[in-house]
Amino acid sequence: MTYKDLKKDLLIVGILVSFLTPFVRSSINLALPAIANEFNSSAVFLTGITTVYLLINAILYIPFGRIGDIYGRKRIFQYGLFIFTISSFISAFSISEEMFMVTRIFQAIGNAMIFANLNAMISSAFPASERGRAFGLTAMGVFVGLVVGPILGGAITGIIGWRTLFYLDTVIGIAATFAITRFKHDWIDAEGEKLDILGSFLLGVSIISIIYGFSNFTSKYSLFLVIGGIISLSIFYLVEKRVDFPLINLDLFNSRNFTFGNITAFINYGAFVSVGFIISLYLQYLKGYDPLTAGLIVSIQSIAMIIISPFAGRLSDRINPENVSTAGMVLTTIGVAIMTLINFENALYVGGLSLIIFGAGIGLFYSSNTKVVLSSVDKQYFGIASATLSNVRSMGQIFAMGIVMLIISTLLGNAQISPLNYPELIISLRTSLIAIAILSAIGIFTSVFKD
Repeated sequence: MTYKDLKKDLLIVGILVSFLTPFVRSSINLALPAIANEFNSSAVFLTGITTVYLLINAILYIPFGRIGDIYGRKRIFQYGLFIFTISSFISAFSISEEMFMVTRIFQAIGNAMIFANLNAMISSAFPASERGRAFGLTAMGVFVGLVVGPILGGAITGIIGWRTLFYLDTVIGIAATFAITRFKHDWIDAEGEKLDILGSFLLGVSIISIIYGFSNFTSKYSLFLVIGGIISLSIFYLVEKRVDFPLINLDLFNSRNFTFGNITAFINYGAFVSVGFIISLYLQYLKGYDPLTAGLIVSIQSIAMIIISPFAGRLSDRINPENVSTAGMVLTTIGVAIMTLINFENALYVGGLSLIIFGAGIGLFYSSNTKVVLSSVDKQYFGIASATLSNVRSMGQIFAMGIVMLIISTLLGNAQISPLNYPELIISLRTSLIAIAILSAIGIFTSVFKD
């Protein structure tokens, strides 16, 4: 296999798996009301499905990125794809909300193994002058999954039933697994080094404590959990400064591109996942749209992402990628700000405009920010840099979903969503959008503060 063929095959696999997991996530978003009705689940359980998935990813991204550096990025990537596919199949046979949640946890584990190593593999295979294009094409795979997911998710849920979604996920996963088994090359840049198990444990404990405490802020134990998480994170820092093979090389944060690139990704992805969740609830509950119609409307933003992302990737190879990512953050903020103005009378045109602007901003930001972060480190740190970026993306999504969960639970409590509490629901959704708009505006400034 020539080097050119190696890059081509890797790019094909990258696009395929980049399509798979967002397809699963976005299709399930449209199926959430149907799943809740079947299992008699509350609104808090709906947010919990998304939050737990993201939490597991946040805990495991960095350890799996480090494991990939030590034992082979392609190997861990392949194992993750296998776990993701099997758990998708089992999800179709869920008989309770508890069983469904367990299968989602295993999907999250597989996803963490995949995306902790994908960008590192691409950075290892492509020179800096070509990475923007490669990241742009894999981003396009993500956004195609986000377009197809709501449409098929809505159609299949409304016509056949939500379980069929997981049969389809299984078929796609099998195809991706077969594709990666044909890929023989691997990268092992830290062979012989050891995984920092203590650091992995401390990081996991701190993430769980902080996020769970924040997400359940009305609980009397929430403050203690947050404080405990901060203490655990401080101990993690001290451990990382002293071990021979740290989980995270803290010197990477001396680069402003690496540090502020990750901070801005935290904010951008928080806006990304929370807005999708909010709009899905708004369309199906408050506007009364069926899942298919809601899916078609939600897909507007993803179509904008598909159009913009390859262009953004090529653009970031030609001009300063920091400027491209900042422009994306500006558009993201404007899009969310316009969403706060949506009401029953203007929902069609104001909502459509805001989704287009928001999608264009995400499309500009995705590949350019990835190039900024990955190009700021030496190749021996590609694995941990890729995993760190994936981690902060999940943490940002968890943080934003925590805000949404806090607002919804405060105004609705643990009650199932019904016409009786629609007034409280619409207030909670608009308040959530205002909070996300403010967070996105902060992201503009953090994007500017790079090298």
